[in-house]
Order: sequence, then structure tokens, then C-alpha cells
Amino acid sequence: MLNKKFLEDLGITDEKAVKSIIDTYNADIKTEKDSTAAIQKSLDEANTTIQSFKDMDIEGIKKSADDWKAKAEAAEQERAAFEHRTKLAQYVKGLHLKNDVYEAHVTKLLEDKQLKFDGDKLIGGDDIVQAFRESHADAFAPNPQEKAAAPTSGNTPQAMSAVEKAFYAKNPNLIPKN
Repeated sequence: MLNKKFLEDLGITDEKAVKSIIDTYNADIKTEKDSTAAIQKSLDEANTTIQSFKDMDIEGIKKSADDWKAKAEAAEQERAAFEHRTKLAQYVKGLHLKNDVYEAHVTKLLEDKQLKFDGDKLIGGDDIVQAFRESHADAFAPNPQEKAAAPTSGNTPQAMSAVEKAFYAKNPNLIPKN
């Protein structure tokens, strides 16, 4: 320890020089203590941070991240499936089928083929609908652009359904004649 007696034993007796040396020494000691305290504080903080990392459940965090990723992927698949079902329902509604039973049947036919949309166009859908139209012509509502008229020529109009045609075939006397 540096003090007045130590300096006097060294032969430094000037009061002003002794005071200057002791003040400088004490200032250096204080600076070193402050520096040591700051380093100790940083070390303590680093140890606390390291311990918090050691205490973390890294596997749990990874599992949680994987779970969220799977949920996000499932949500995207559900969204895409909903969009496909909605477009398919709109496509089938646009066919102007006579009732919900035919709509459900055509929807099932299209779903079974797992057809995809390119924008609003159902790739391959027209072929399936055309085959269904050929085998079930009476499933489609008459084209609203065509006007069904009462038969005047003795022939049934083309816009009549198969049921109407069958009715007039069994009841030819009901066909109005000119």
C-alpha cells in the first residue's frame, strides 16, 4: 500500500510531492476498481444470459416452430380446397341443371376426376359435362334464350323436356292442330 510513511521511508519528504503521489495513486486505484466493477458486471450479465440459454428448451422451441409450420401449411391447403370447391360449385351452377340432385351428381363426377382450374377454366370439365349431357339430356333446364311454344305444327318443340315430350307422345290428341 502506498502511503506517506512508505514514501518517507523511500526518502521522499516534500509534502507537496507526497500529496501529489498519493492522490495520483488513489485516483489510479479508484479507476482500476471501477474498471474491475464494470468488467464484473458485464461478466455477471453474460453468465445470466448464458444460463438463460442453458435453461431454454431448444427442442421444445423447435417442435413449436414445426407445429406452427404444419398449421400454416394445413391452413393453406384448406384455403386452396375451399377455393376449388367454390369455383366448382359456380361452374356446376352455370350448367343450369334442373335440380340439386343433378348438380350433386355432376359435382361428384367432376370431383372424382380431380380436375384442376386454370384461372376460371376447369381443365377437362367440358368433356365430362358433354358426356353427361348426352346420357342425361333431360337433366338440363331449357335454354332461357329459346322460347318454348305450344305445338302448332303437330311436332313437339325442341325446348321441351323429355317428360313433356313423353307426355305429348302418350297424349297426341292434346297437341293443338292448325
